[in-house]
Amino acid sequence: MSFSRLLLAGASSKKYIVGNNGKDRVIVSPKFLNPGPGREAFEGEVILCFQIDEESEGDGQVAHSLGFQGDDSRCDGLIFYSQDGESEKIICLVEMKSTNLGDADEQIIQSKTHIKNLLVRECHALPQECREDCENQINSIKWKACVFHHGSSPLDIQAILKRLKSSGFKDVRDFTRADNDARGLLTGEVSAKGLAKKVRGDNRRHSR
Repeated sequence: MSFSRLLLAGASSKKYIVGNNGKDRVIVSPKFLNPGPGREAFEGEVILCFQIDEESEGDGQVAHSLGFQGDDSRCDGLIFYSQDGESEKIICLVEMKSTNLGDADEQIIQSKTHIKNLLVRECHALPQECREDCENQINSIKWKACVFHHGSSPLDIQAILKRLKSSGFKDVRDFTRADNDARGLLTGEVSAKGLAKKVRGDNRRHSR
């Protein structure tokens, strides 16, 4: 199965998605900055980062494992997130851009469609008695998305995020070099930076 191959080909301890220049990153920061004795930095969490568009990261094994062919439109990365004891699973799709956002939303949307269809096909390939549980697990996935950029126009960013929200993503965010931590997006917590950013965005909308 493709997702089994994905784990074999792409699983690592990395907690980031990197851009093609190798410098831009969307990271997942530690849960505990000072873990202390007997406590791990990411205690109680499963975080897997997969580089889908691998120009700077390898030979395309992850994309191949997910069934992407040649020039198929795809985003740069996928972050899987879950917490011990919670049934909810998060799949966050990441697109890395510079100042030109291009078709960032379409790359993310098409990646979601492709991956979700892959999950459904693999589910239907299971024995009949396993399918209902598998379908319930797929339906419990919460899809999130983020776009990394270099100071793109706020209007362009808002348009991209709006299209992603209308395409079924539960939460969406944009990131820059100064604000590139996806932890709040994955967990649903709002950081001080994220809250300030939201307030600024709300103020801009109300001033129009």
